[in-house]
Amino acid sequence: MKLSEATQFLRSKGYLVEKQKHVLNQAAKSKDDEFYTYMKDIVKELKHYNFGGKIVYCCCDNPEWSNFYKYFEENFDSLGLKGLISSHYETSGDTYWTEYYGDKRIDHHLKGNGDCTSPECQALAKKADVIVTNPPFSLFNKIVETYKSKPFIMLCTPIKMSKPTCLNLYMNHRLRYGYTTVGNFYRPEGAKDKHVYCAWYTNLPVNKSFKPLNLVEYDEEKFPKFDNADIISVKSQRAIPDTDEVLGVPVSILQNVDPDNLPFEILGVDGKLKLNCETVFDRLIIKLKWGN
Repeated sequence: MKLSEATQFLRSKGYLVEKQKHVLNQAAKSKDDEFYTYMKDIVKELKHYNFGGKIVYCCCDNPEWSNFYKYFEENFDSLGLKGLISSHYETSGDTYWTEYYGDKRIDHHLKGNGDCTSPECQALAKKADVIVTNPPFSLFNKIVETYKSKPFIMLCTPIKMSKPTCLNLYMNHRLRYGYTTVGNFYRPEGAKDKHVYCAWYTNLPVNKSFKPLNLVEYDEEKFPKFDNADIISVKSQRAIPDTDEVLGVPVSILQNVDPDNLPFEILGVDGKLKLNCETVFDRLIIKLKWGN
């Protein structure tokens, strides 16, 4: 079995993959956010939403190469769009924004560098009905905070849901995961693909079914407690011990439960838990609700 296949298998079973953690940490430190989305992954997710009569704003997308922009421009009529706006960041500060209404593209100079959270780009967002993009991962929380009152569909790593901005929105039914996931991104200038597991985030309605939690008998040997907290360690969301004690589970469990009918109470997130003297990835701290 190849490493990529093994990684996918472990993830499908609900396990955290340390290689992915290393990739994300390195990207965050270096601000290496050039993870570009394949068209097939955009189509697979966006087919679930109705864009009829709407103006879409792609706020992190150069129309010359962005597959998000290309998707909406090429399918403008079939989607029933009213308009398409895009803008993109340039380190040089010399950049532009674009508007398209089904006939020709019109480019306009931006005074700033195209930072999507800038007042200039926020003004563009006011023209739109919905924001759709793959934003820089290192800026994801800031972007969500900026546009939390505007309908959006964005792509990022599932672990971002554990951060205060996203988790608070999730718990108040103002943010949820979308329909599909993405595992591969292409890189600029012919570099090798990046294998990073990502999910779609949206504050639009998502209509999909969820399976009940797989509760198993609590066994202290199989489910030890963390070294530094009276919390049971749960490595896989595919096997949750049936107990009234506090559990530390992978944050990715939120992808597989109904946010409007959670089978557990969320007590918080802990990123300092240790198991066998090693710090583990962030854990969602929960307590099961009886009767599930």
